[in-house]
Order: sequence, then structure tokens, then C-alpha cells
Amino acid sequence: MDEKFLYHVWDAGHLASELRTVSGKPVKILFPGQFNTFRGPDFINAILNLDGHDVQGAIEIHQSTLDWQRHHHQEDHYYNSVVLHVVLNHNGELPQTQKENGEWVDILQMRYQLSEEIQKLLRDYQDQPSNKTSSFCDRLSALDNEHLQSILYQHGIQRFEGKVKRYNASLVFSDFDQLLYEGLMEAAGYDKNKLNMLQLAQSIPYASLKSWKQSGMTLYELQGILACSSGLLAKAGKILQPDQTEQIKSAYEKQPYYARNLSLDWQLFRIRPASHPLPRLLKIATFLFDHLDTGLLNGFLNRVEADAVGSAKRFTLYKQAFHQPDKEQNLGNTMLENSYLNIYLPLMYLYARKTAQSALAASLKTSWREFKPLADNFILRYMSLKINPSQHKILHGKSLFQQGMIDIYYRYCRYHQCPECKMESIC
Repeated sequence: MDEKFLYHVWDAGHLASELRTVSGKPVKILFPGQFNTFRGPDFINAILNLDGHDVQGAIEIHQSTLDWQRHHHQEDHYYNSVVLHVVLNHNGELPQTQKENGEWVDILQMRYQLSEEIQKLLRDYQDQPSNKTSSFCDRLSALDNEHLQSILYQHGIQRFEGKVKRYNASLVFSDFDQLLYEGLMEAAGYDKNKLNMLQLAQSIPYASLKSWKQSGMTLYELQGILACSSGLLAKAGKILQPDQTEQIKSAYEKQPYYARNLSLDWQLFRIRPASHPLPRLLKIATFLFDHLDTGLLNGFLNRVEADAVGSAKRFTLYKQAFHQPDKEQNLGNTMLENSYLNIYLPLMYLYARKTAQSALAASLKTSWREFKPLADNFILRYMSLKINPSQHKILHGKSLFQQGMIDIYYRYCRYHQCPECKMESIC
């Protein structure tokens, strides 16, 4: 369904007279706002009474809650003005959505709060093709290399600090073990299935896994819970050996801990067997099972940080923590590198700050600045086309510079509005 129809529903007030957010707060729409034809949220200057308090700000509308992540709004400061996230279907585990600045915004689900006259329109509505044009400003390519390197450094650090800020806000609803668990699962999904893996981790939280192991849960039962409840085992085909498939399925059917079937839209088209999420999920399950007694945070503190002397040693110890000697294959380097840079280092840095371990915090931030470049993603490939050839070596010299370029993309370049581009303020 095209979101334009949802814009009409919101703008014309085709909603029930009494509205409540996903978290149960009453909402009154005093003014729906003005449709935003520029970058940023869909409606601006809206006025609401939310839980008895008048608030004014922007409204972002999506078909589903997780579209916020799919569209990378959590990386985009233009969406920090949002005061209500309006969705047709709420498919997230949390009752609020997190913004780039770490703050949380309430969610309003439309599906069951539509006016009667709009129900038929909703059923009959057909998507309309969207004709979008794009253009790009090449200001970056005109910079000398020294200036570009300085800009990428500043934005790389800004991206790191943004991650730390969002993790800090997430601790309101979570803890370090759960955030590490979610991060590892998300990284194991790669681009196509990272949100599905994240949903799985949120639906079956770390605290539950820990409790079940204390009650006698086995490794095969844990693998069965994750693989079967997610629907992945049923979609695996010949990814696993028949005896392994039967062993996991049997363990799931006999275990007394979890029996819910999750609705996850796995993206498996043209995925090579080596890239299928199921084998990585089973390996993550083995790693989790080994750390359910002590906790992920304590496990990393003991196995990595206790002996981490320098950036190279820290990453070596991190990889070794996942190594399983009795297995033919272990988690791939791409997944480990991404989880180390984007999950482990920011979270452990936050932990060090909260526990007043300034030396550890400084060491972790240094490891982040010095880490080697990661494999290109679609953003880096896109941005590589917009800079001159002499600048490519800088971009691919450090992950810090790659992260800086990603930050620039989300802040300036993704909107393709060259005449209004504000990037010149940093150039």
C-alpha cells in the first residue's frame, strides 16, 4: 500500500474519536500539521494532546513500525522533531520508536482506530506508482584530500557518539546483555534479514533464555526454539543435513519453554547456502548458550577486555570468543567485523563510561578509530561514485572514514536536493 493513502487518512482525520498509543496513552489530534514537501517527516507543526499534555512537532507515517529502521530514520537528525510515529500496523516489540538523538517517541497504530467510512476505502485502495526523480550534489569531489579526511574524521566520531547515545537511551527498556544479544542477532542477518533477526531477539529476550537454561534447557532446545519459532527451519530446504534438521525439530517439539510462532518475513530469494541466516542463527545460539550462566557482558569482560592490550589484540580476542573448535565452520569475518565495530565497541564504551572506567573507555574509542575498513555496503558504493578517484584511497583507508561518509549520506546526501543542500556548511 502506498503511504500516500495513509497521509490522506491522517490529514483528513479519518480516525476514531478516541485514540490511544501502543503504550496506552490517550491522544487527541488538535491540528494534524502541514504536509512537508521538503526533507524530513511527513507532516510538520502538528499539535496534539498526548497523555494530557499539549505537544507540537512533526508526524512521521509508515505502513509498519519497522519501516522507521528500514528507512534509517534512527540515523537521521531531521526526524528528531517527530512527536508521534503513526503506523498502519505495529510490528515492533517496543511501544515506542527511538530517534537519532536517543529520545523515544510514542507510536499510534491506525489499523484498529480508523473511522467507519474509511474502512471500505482501505480495503479497496490500490497502490499508485510513485515517480521519483533523484539528483546529487558533488561538493565532496571538489574538496582537497586533507580537507575531506578532516571532515570524514569529524563525522565518523559523530556517528560513534550517536550510536552510544541511542544505546544509552535503550537501557531505559533493556540492559547490556539484551542489547548485546540484539546486536549480534541483527549483525547475523546482514542487510536482507537484520530486522527479522532483531525482531526474533526482541520476541525471545535474553532474560527468558537465561531463565530457561536454569530450568534445564539444552542447547538443542535453544536452537529449536530460535529456528522453529522463527519459521526459518521450515524454510531451510537442504541447508542442513536431514539428521540435524530432525534433531532440532524434535528438540523443539519436546521442550516446555516456548511455543509461539512468530510472523517474520524472511528474505531468502537468491541467497547462497553460505549466506542463509539459519546456520548463523544456530552458531549464535551455541555462543549464547555458553554465556547464559555468566551473561554476555561479563563474558566479554572476562574473555576480551581482561587481556585486551591494544586495538589489534582486542579484536583478536573478540573473534576467539566466538570460535568453536569442534565445528567445521564458524561465524564469518564479515559478521564478526560488523558486530565488533557497530555493536561491541559502542556498547562496551558506554559500559566503561557508566562505570567510570575512563582508561577502558579511551581504549575502546581508540579501537573504534583505528579499526580496519569494512566491506563496502550500498551507501559506500553509492558515495564512491560521487567523489573523485584520488579520494577513494582515503574513504577505504579506515572504517572511521567509512563511518564518516555514511553519516554524511544520512545527514545530507540521501535527499538528493542539491539546490537546498546544506553540506556546504561543512565543506
